[in-house]
Amino acid sequence: MGPLVSVNIATYNSDKTLAKCLESLKRQSYKDIEIIIMDSYSKDKTLDIAKAYAAKIVFAPTLASARKAGAEASSGKYVFILDSDQVLEPDVIQRAVCACEEEGYDGVTFFEKSLITKNTFVERVIAYDKDVFHSLHDDDPIKGTAIPRFFRASYFKKVEFEKNPPITFEHTIIHQKIVEMGAKIKFIDAYIWHHETTTIRQVARKFFRYGYYYIPAYRFNKQLAFCHSLPRRTYFHYKSLKNPLLFAGLFYVYLVKAVSAACGALFYLIKHGKDKRDA
Repeated sequence: MGPLVSVNIATYNSDKTLAKCLESLKRQSYKDIEIIIMDSYSKDKTLDIAKAYAAKIVFAPTLASARKAGAEASSGKYVFILDSDQVLEPDVIQRAVCACEEEGYDGVTFFEKSLITKNTFVERVIAYDKDVFHSLHDDDPIKGTAIPRFFRASYFKKVEFEKNPPITFEHTIIHQKIVEMGAKIKFIDAYIWHHETTTIRQVARKFFRYGYYYIPAYRFNKQLAFCHSLPRRTYFHYKSLKNPLLFAGLFYVYLVKAVSAACGALFYLIKHGKDKRDA
């Protein structure tokens, strides 16, 4: 038997994708795993699916608080942060454990690719974006984009989860803090497949929500929030020019993201300014 790996999956009304995610865990060549579901009070069949796969279930109201709940519930030597809409290649966990156990690394960044389900222009642009920054292994904790998901628990559990952690950038903040502790991170080309948004309207809605929580994230860590608001630095690498149409699409989608996030941030300021006046 190898060291136990605690797979942390945050969920909220995730029944459309969770079964595929958990099935890919079941098919892993590495078997010494436990599954921790951190649920934000789902109203669909998410919990029924989780129970069918013998997952341990804890509850947390937000994604940021779910990270803390998952860490506290994890018994493994390693913690693997996985999204409920992601699917793993069968050797992902095995290769991550080998990188840490045999090569002395404390964390692993995987190559993430997009699952194209409707073949829309937005899907293809997002897939192109992901392929560019992962192929460049751009996982710098401040200026990079790829984020490690597999951590030695002795580092992960040292992260001080503040009483009111920011909801946006919470995974990136974990990455930064662990690197600051001296953890060594390895980038490996083991694939994780991710369901993406399919329409520009969905992108706008998603980034309006990000923008709404951007102000508290900026107050929490100004450098990180600012750097992750800029166009990805990989947009300016020659590899991003290999498909001119999709390259133009990167900036189109980024513009939609930026405008939507700005509207979300403005709504946050108006709402909380009104709350202060009414208090």
